[in-house]
Amino acid sequence: DPSVAREVVLGAGAFHGRLYFNNRDSMAESTGHGAPMPHMVHGGPGRAGGGEELGGVRGVMHYMQRTAIQGSPDLLSAVGEVWVPGASEHSTPDHPFTRTFHDLQLGETLNCPPRVISLEDIEHFAHFTGDTFYAHMDEAAAQRNPFFPGRVAHGYLLTSFAAGMFVEPSEGPVLANVGMDDLRFMKPVAAGDAITVALTVKKKTPRNDEYGEVRWHVVLRNQDAEKVAEYELLTMVAYEARRL
Repeated sequence: DPSVAREVVLGAGAFHGRLYFNNRDSMAESTGHGAPMPHMVHGGPGRAGGGEELGGVRGVMHYMQRTAIQGSPDLLSAVGEVWVPGASEHSTPDHPFTRTFHDLQLGETLNCPPRVISLEDIEHFAHFTGDTFYAHMDEAAAQRNPFFPGRVAHGYLLTSFAAGMFVEPSEGPVLANVGMDDLRFMKPVAAGDAITVALTVKKKTPRNDEYGEVRWHVVLRNQDAEKVAEYELLTMVAYEARRL
C-alpha cells in the first residue's frame, strides 16, 4: 500500500541508506539480486519528508544523509508526494484549470487533441517575433544542418501552441503562470506534423492562505507518439473557487 510505504519512509529514512519496496506492479522488474530497478529514485540529504527536493523525494537537512527509495512509479509518487513519469494518470470530466488547488490530484492529466503545424504558422511566427533563424526560413540551409530534415517549427512556437491547446480561458482558480522549468526540445517538428499535449499535475505546494503553486508536467508528442518537447509549468491556483 503506497500510504504504508510513505509512513515507513518518513519513520525509517533517517536510519537506512536504501529502502526497497516491491509490489505486484514492480515485481516483474525485480532481479532478486539487489540490482537497481529501472524506477529508482534517490532522496535528498536527510530523510524523506520536507526541505530540498532531489529526484522526486524530499529530504530534511538535519542529518546530512542520503536515502535511496526504490519502487514502482505509483509507489514513489505516493512516498514523495510528487508524480513520477510512468505513474498512473487519470482524467476528470472538468478541465483541470477549473479545479481548485485542493481539488486537483497528483497524476490528474489533460490530453489535448492534435494540432497540425503549417508552413504558414512557422512563417507567421518568424515574422511576428523577428526570429527568422535560417532553420525556420531557408529549406536548403536547414537541410545542411545535421539536426534538421529541412525547415522546422520554432521550439517556442510549439510551447506557445501547447499553451493554447491546454488553456481554459474563463476566469477560474488558476491565477497566474509564474514560470517554466527544465524545457527540452527532443525532436524537430516540420510543416505538416501534428502535435498533441499531455498536461499532468506533478506537485502541489501551499504558498499562503489564499493560493498554492501547482507544478505541471507537460509533454508534446508528434503524430508518431515521439516526444518533441517536455517541460514543467508553474501556476498559482486558488484554494477556493472565485465567486463571479
